[in-house]
Amino acid sequence: MWPELEAELLVARELNSRSRPGDALPRFRDVLDRLRMIDPGSLGAADHERWAEGMVRSLAGEAVAVQAVEDALDKPLALLEDADARAVTAPSSSRSRLAAVVEGTRGLLLQRAGRQTDAMAAFDRVLADPALLPERDLAAALLNRGATAIELGRLDAALRDFEACHERANRADLTGVAALALQNTGFVRYALGDIPGALQAMGAARAVDPERSDGVLDIGRGAVLYEAGLLEDAERVLTQAISRMVVPGRAQYRADAEYFRARCLMALHRWDEARTGAAFARRYYAGVGHPQRAAVAHVAELEAILLPVRRGEAPVPHDARHRAEQALEAVQAGDEVDPLLGQHPGLTARFVAAQWYLLADDVAAARAVLDDLPDGMADAPLSTRIQRQSVLAHIAFASGDRDTGIAAVRQGLGLLADHRVGLGSVESVTAAAVHGVDLQRTDVEAAARTGRPDALFEALERGRATFAGVGGAAAPDDPAVRALVTEARGLVVRARMLTSQEAAPERAYLFDRSGRLLAAAREQAWHRTGDDDAAIEERPATVADVRDLLSGRDDGAVVANFLVLDGVLRCVRLDAHGTRLVDLGPGADVAERVLRARADLGVCANDLVPPALRDVARRSLTRNLHALDRLLALPLEAEGPLYVVGREPLVGVPWTALPSRQGKRTTMRSYVARGRAYPRPGEGHRLLAAHGPGVTLGASEVRAVGKMWPGATVLTGAAATTTAVREALATHDIVHLATHGRHDADNPLFASVDLADGPLFAHELDGSRLPGSVVILSACEVGGSSQVVGGEVLGLTAVLLRLGARAVVAAVAPLSDAVAARVMPRFHAHLRATDDPEAALAAALADEPEPAPLVCFGSLEGLPR
Repeated sequence: MWPELEAELLVARELNSRSRPGDALPRFRDVLDRLRMIDPGSLGAADHERWAEGMVRSLAGEAVAVQAVEDALDKPLALLEDADARAVTAPSSSRSRLAAVVEGTRGLLLQRAGRQTDAMAAFDRVLADPALLPERDLAAALLNRGATAIELGRLDAALRDFEACHERANRADLTGVAALALQNTGFVRYALGDIPGALQAMGAARAVDPERSDGVLDIGRGAVLYEAGLLEDAERVLTQAISRMVVPGRAQYRADAEYFRARCLMALHRWDEARTGAAFARRYYAGVGHPQRAAVAHVAELEAILLPVRRGEAPVPHDARHRAEQALEAVQAGDEVDPLLGQHPGLTARFVAAQWYLLADDVAAARAVLDDLPDGMADAPLSTRIQRQSVLAHIAFASGDRDTGIAAVRQGLGLLADHRVGLGSVESVTAAAVHGVDLQRTDVEAAARTGRPDALFEALERGRATFAGVGGAAAPDDPAVRALVTEARGLVVRARMLTSQEAAPERAYLFDRSGRLLAAAREQAWHRTGDDDAAIEERPATVADVRDLLSGRDDGAVVANFLVLDGVLRCVRLDAHGTRLVDLGPGADVAERVLRARADLGVCANDLVPPALRDVARRSLTRNLHALDRLLALPLEAEGPLYVVGREPLVGVPWTALPSRQGKRTTMRSYVARGRAYPRPGEGHRLLAAHGPGVTLGASEVRAVGKMWPGATVLTGAAATTTAVREALATHDIVHLATHGRHDADNPLFASVDLADGPLFAHELDGSRLPGSVVILSACEVGGSSQVVGGEVLGLTAVLLRLGARAVVAAVAPLSDAVAARVMPRFHAHLRATDDPEAALAAALADEPEPAPLVCFGSLEGLPR
């Protein structure tokens, strides 16, 4: 009898721990029914102890399951009263232990009901004498006390409990508890500002318990990914978690996940969905008597209504003042609680209230809201601290105090820059920029209202330079990650060899498998911490800096800084004589023309397309290039060198192929980058040239290039491997790759160039340091970039520039092998003579009859760091 009952009880307890209280409940009740049929007075001492143990644990388990299923506290506490009575009458040998079990369960119920102080007191009583409890109960008590400590903002205490819990859970082979301890350790590290450490701990939690399917581990992970700026990943993780929580007993977990998903959706501009998710969380928390979490969710709901208005995507509602007052009510509720789920509800509510007052044109009321902030900003999440600076800047600009507004912007950007130093991958550094988007928008909109081009130029560069910094990216040294990428590369090669229609399913499987391996490698990169010594601060360029430089050059150079504001493409044009603002029309028109030109270039570069169709594409390409010239280049009146600054759609423009720019020095970058000296004679350079498979004229191209440089290394055939090229990028200051390439718009870090043993991915270069090299990617499309959430551009070209290349020459659209073979030897001849990549490309293309979408990406020559 006892083994069967104890086995059933153990299954029920495991179901509870796996967030399946609806399945656990009937099992607990069945065990209780069978135990109640037994007269304990008829049992011997040993059996009586087993009977009492079964009764107490079944009642405690039923209480936990009932609370989860019914979202109530009275009935579960009544069940614990019964359990307490059973513990008191248990044999003396087990009485204290069973009383501790009941007290630990009471702490858990109180914690889940929001009564954190009472819960903490209960856990402290349980853990006052650890020797009373077996390992499983002790590990659970440590886990639950640590979770309560997080709710109360006692992070150091929480970390100690989770570490002790993990140690004991491992000792007792309690996989699920060990995973939760690691997960919660990650959440504490996140709250302490260690994003890589948090993601590493949470990744370890999933590895420890890969079969866990209730979505609980994904809630904290989604919150941390949001704070890391990896919004689309965070939203996907949380959406999957929610899909697993639409079952009885998981409503609280679902509310937590809905709240964090609402934060992600706001940053992704999916306002209605965000409002719906936040409202669900608010209603749930209010319904179960958890005012702290209800306040947090209410603030998110009000913010989801605010943001589209703030961005000009919705009209200002007539009740803006009422919305502010609602946020102030949430302030009062939020100030009464300690930090919760990493958020400070009172602080965030103030920021939302202030912005609603600004929309109601009441600057004084907005300022008053922020005049007396409570303590808590120092340990608030990065997103909250930057939000404060954005609101302070907005108030200052609305008051006409530009100096104070700019100071607030700089302080917020400084917070972002400091945070990025701790990040060890290019993707993490780039993603973090999302938290500065609203701050820069506030700065740029205020500058635009002044009508002064100088102010607008400097507002643009304040944000862009911060976003473009390389942080403390560290070279990856994890053999497991290298193994993942190597295996993925092999699968891609195998898949590409399967060309028959019958092999399509296997080909699809291989590509899918390689994608999963690359995703795992990408996630591992998020775990890397930054190297302080590797961090590079990007000092924003000022109008005075640039004008002084251009005046000294006296070559008619123009810097064109583009932006899209309210759907209109504008350009701040700067030369040696002054600055002016040029309105260029709807940004959508340029984006459409870029897409058309790209499609035409693809047809023209494809030798398999019939000549008649290529002729049609050439005529269409000519029209589109002339149209882009009229829209973008001609209004700038740049007769000499042109330095283009901008993001999408500007990064996809084949600038050197525009009729007015053919044969002229043209450079492109997403910000005004410093760091390049003036050209110097090209002696002493080390060149590596390599070609990949499938490039018809690739071998002859790299051999011709190699002849231009004494001592050049030329790799062809099987010698042109990914390892050889990766090593060459770190040691050669000129690298020429004549390969096919791909830009992955969905996952730009896996843009690649094809070499003898498969694709070399941008991800593999992450953390390397390039020696101020010039990199030439004589490959189709590999110069493409994707604008990720937050506005930054990412792709192979962007990665190379971030890692130290002084210039990258790459195709932003399909490039004909024949055109590359003609142009590249001419380019290298000029490069060796001048050490000036822009001038070399201009000279090489000056007499080229076919439009070539090659663009030089680099810094503003001569602008010192």
